[in-house]
Amino acid sequence: MLFEWTDSPEEFAERGAAHAAAVIDDMPEAAIALPTGSTPIGLYDRWVERAATGEVQLNRAHFFNLDEYAGLPQADSHSFAAFLHRHFLDRAAIDPARVRLLRGDAPDLEGEAAAHDAAVAAQGGLDLAILGLGGNGHIAFNEPGADWNQGTHRVPLTEATRIANQAYFEDGFTVPRDGLTMGIGMLRKARRVLLLVTGVAKAEALAMLRAGRPDPAWPVTALIGHPHLIVVADSALRG
Repeated sequence: MLFEWTDSPEEFAERGAAHAAAVIDDMPEAAIALPTGSTPIGLYDRWVERAATGEVQLNRAHFFNLDEYAGLPQADSHSFAAFLHRHFLDRAAIDPARVRLLRGDAPDLEGEAAAHDAAVAAQGGLDLAILGLGGNGHIAFNEPGADWNQGTHRVPLTEATRIANQAYFEDGFTVPRDGLTMGIGMLRKARRVLLLVTGVAKAEALAMLRAGRPDPAWPVTALIGHPHLIVVADSALRG
């Protein structure tokens, strides 16, 4: 586990983007799991800039989303699919044939989860999982007490997660009570994991990871022992 501490939003974004770009340089056809939320936006901005100048080649990589709200079609502006198109996929002109995003409005969510797993497996598994961190230690939508052996699955969202995500919407949208998420079992099998952590609300969860004791009450601790885990975090969280 390698920690890199950053002193500004610009450095945070630059470090994260550099680590992710290095994976693509090594493996141009890498299968990459993408997060949403405010934390990775700077990384996506840097990727778009680097792609425009030819510093990073994104046209052969394969992209998947980590999670999605149950019940929302991809075209809904509140969906995670729409977020990824808005902040990265469309701006970087990623070939749609190289993108596989969860369908929150699929009539059979269990079947959709299985199809997502199959699409990842067809690429030989994840080469890189880029993760954010929830205040309660969740990674993707894997909440405290989640089964650490699961693949993609449907999950009820905790009230804390729903309240935290509600802050992103000012139009009266109500965060759904359920989501689809890549499971911890799949994330731990990723060849490389990049964990991005910013914000004082994440301090306790990050401290639990740094303590080095796996604890199902803190899903992020499932990453302890991963052979290629890099954590890029605010220096303010160093303690």
